[in-house]
Amino acid sequence: MISAVEQPSCNGARRSDRSECKSVVQSPAPNRAAVLDLCSGLGGLSLAAKELGLQIVAGVDVNADALKTFSKNFPEAKAIEGSVRSKTIVAQCEKLLEPFKTAEQTTVILSGPPCQGLSAAGSRDPADRRNQVLVAVARAIAKLHPDCALIENVSMLLADKHGDRVERFEQVLNDGGFQVAHIVLDASEFGVSQKRKRAFFLVTRQPLDEQEVLKRLEVFKVASTGARTALRGLSKAKVRPDDYSDDFDYGGIHNHFAMQHSRRVMNKIAAIEPGTGPMSYRRLHPTRPSKTLFSGHLAPPAHFKEPRSITVREAARLQGFPDNFRVYGSFANQMEQVTNAVPPPLARTVLRVLLELVQIPLPQDEQG
Repeated sequence: MISAVEQPSCNGARRSDRSECKSVVQSPAPNRAAVLDLCSGLGGLSLAAKELGLQIVAGVDVNADALKTFSKNFPEAKAIEGSVRSKTIVAQCEKLLEPFKTAEQTTVILSGPPCQGLSAAGSRDPADRRNQVLVAVARAIAKLHPDCALIENVSMLLADKHGDRVERFEQVLNDGGFQVAHIVLDASEFGVSQKRKRAFFLVTRQPLDEQEVLKRLEVFKVASTGARTALRGLSKAKVRPDDYSDDFDYGGIHNHFAMQHSRRVMNKIAAIEPGTGPMSYRRLHPTRPSKTLFSGHLAPPAHFKEPRSITVREAARLQGFPDNFRVYGSFANQMEQVTNAVPPPLARTVLRVLLELVQIPLPQDEQG
């Protein structure tokens, strides 16, 4: 869920393009689809693709902190700071994909555009300029012409009031030679310890039957676990030090620092029954999945046992990120990055089904 107040990833604001956060040039890897991630954020969709054995070529985003996280976790990929609305950025992406297309290697585009004007936790302003990024992503896909694409957003995007925007988005893709199928899934039905409904747009060169997509997804459904199981094994969180640095190795599991709560706030949290509480201090229930995570002017949920908000690592656990996925950037922005991301287990499942339907094979050693 995108914060209502913090700067979103890959927003639509006009700004100078600061591309090439680092210079990386990859060569096509045999039998591995090449992936370009637009509005990548910290890389939730890219992680899903990497876990399937795909080759991550680049990520594009305007959020410098998120790009640092992306860069550190996908060192083989190029991190490009800039907006997908920029022709210069799209042209750079086109150049990056050229050697893969020349080698007749499959190309896939992933994208999770911002949703401030659509999300229940955002402005819900249909006129929000950042919502225009969705159509810009469609234009980029039409220009880059991959073998297929997967776009993720809030389920509210498919509400009737956003029909015109979705229609423009799909028309741009249709004009570019693509077909679009859309589905809505709940992450809690795919092994994620969080109730989080997301819309997925499967972009292909041949039409897909949405019911067939849902039927194939059924076999991958896994019962969700409660917060206590999801957070099991984590040590007691220490309070963030005043001189915290995202680059410093504090030992133990990364990103597991508690916020600096006052005694008044801690007492307030302690008085809230697990599974209840106001939006600003809602408390996790130990045996139920978390409600949708978001950050910004409202605090992340409180721990079910300890009188504090959850740590960035605990939020990452509830999103389905592995502990070796380290989050960088300012302490406040780390939580935003994690809560803005698509849960990787959910994205991995949808991407696997998409690739199966368009007959793009996964690397032999990743199948199963």
